Amino acid sequence: MKKNIFTVLSLVVVFAFLSACAPQSAATAAASAEEAAPAAASETTGGGEIALLISAAGTLDDRAFNQGCWNGVKEFGDENGLSYMYYQPVEDTVEAQVTLCDTAVKAGAKFIIINSDQFKVAASKMITAYPDVTFIIFDTVPIDDDGNQVLTPNVLAIQFAEQQSTFLAGYAAVKDGYRKLGFMGGMAVPAVVRFGYGFVWGIETACKELGLDDVEIMYNYSGDFKPTPENQARAASWFQGGTEIIHVAAGPMGASVFAAAEQNNGVVIGVDSDQSAESPTIITSAIKDLETVTYNSLKAWKDGTFDGGKIVLYTAKENGVALASMKFKNFTQAEYDDLYQRLADDVDGISSAIPTDTDYESPDQIPLTCAKLTYVE
Repeated sequence: MKKNIFTVLSLVVVFAFLSACAPQSAATAAASAEEAAPAAASETTGGGEIALLISAAGTLDDRAFNQGCWNGVKEFGDENGLSYMYYQPVEDTVEAQVTLCDTAVKAGAKFIIINSDQFKVAASKMITAYPDVTFIIFDTVPIDDDGNQVLTPNVLAIQFAEQQSTFLAGYAAVKDGYRKLGFMGGMAVPAVVRFGYGFVWGIETACKELGLDDVEIMYNYSGDFKPTPENQARAASWFQGGTEIIHVAAGPMGASVFAAAEQNNGVVIGVDSDQSAESPTIITSAIKDLETVTYNSLKAWKDGTFDGGKIVLYTAKENGVALASMKFKNFTQAEYDDLYQRLADDVDGISSAIPTDTDYESPDQIPLTCAKLTYVE
C-alpha cells in the first residue's frame, strides 16, 4: 500500500543541498521521479529544510509563478546554507497533496511554500498536522472541508492585487494604440480571474479617456495550464481573426500563445514574472513580486519575526505588482509612473473601482460602456 501511495504521488523533486549541486531541469527531474518514485519519496533523499509544493498542473520552469517563487527559495537557501527542494504530485487530490507534505516533513522540511490554489483544502490539514513547521501559501487561504478559513499561527496566506498589474497592462496597451485585444487565462481560479478582470478594466478606462468606440476584447479560460496544440491553435485563430495583442495568464500555457504570436505576427503580454526573454513578441509582463516576497518570508522565519495567522495583500502601494520590461512605442515611462502612483494612492478611487473575482461571476457581466467584450466559453 505504501508503494502505491508513492507511485500515485510520482514526485518531482529537485535537490540543492547547501548549494553544492545545481538542480536538474524540470523535464529531467520528472522523468527520473516517474521511473523511481519510491526512492524519490524516501527519507534517504538527504532532506530539504525549505520545500516548495507545486500543483500537478504546473511546472517548475514555467518562467512565471512557480519559477518566481523558486528563485526566491534558491537565493535565500544559497545565501544561508540551507537545503531546498520542490515536490509535485501527479494529481491534485487532497490525499495526494497531504501525503506530499508528509514526505517533505519526513525529509526535513521546516519551511513549506504552498504554491497553488489547488492546495487550499489540503493546506488546512497540513498546517494543523505540523504546528512546528512554518508555511506560506500563495493566492488562496486554507479552508476546511466545510469551506471555513483556517489560519493557524504557523501559516501566512499571501495574496496579490493581480487586477492592478493587469489594469496597468490593459491601459498601457490601449494608450499605445492597440484596439483589438485578447485575454487567455488558464483555469478560472481567483488569481487568474483577477488578472482577466483587471486587464478588461484597464482597457475600458483608457477607452473612456481617449473617447474610443472601436476597441474589442476577446476573452477565454482554457481550463488548464498546459502548452498544448489546442491552446496554440486557439491563440493562432485569434491573431488570424484580427486580435493584435493577447495577455496570457496561464503559467506554462503561455508558451502556446508565444508560439502562436511568433507565427502570426502577434504581440503578447506575459504574466507573474518578467517573461521578456521567452519570446520577442512579449512587450511587457504583468508581474507579482513573487521572488522578493518569498525571500522576505524566509528571512522573517530565520530571524524569528515570522508573523502568521493572517492574510497579507500586496498591491501597488507595497510595490507588490507592476509591469516589467516595457517595449511600448507610444506609452511612455512617465505616463506609467504617473498611473502607478495613482493606483498606489487610489486617487479618485481608481484602484477601488477595478473589479475582482468576487464582483462578477463571468467577464461578460463587467459593465463596459466603451470596449466591446466577447466571452468565448
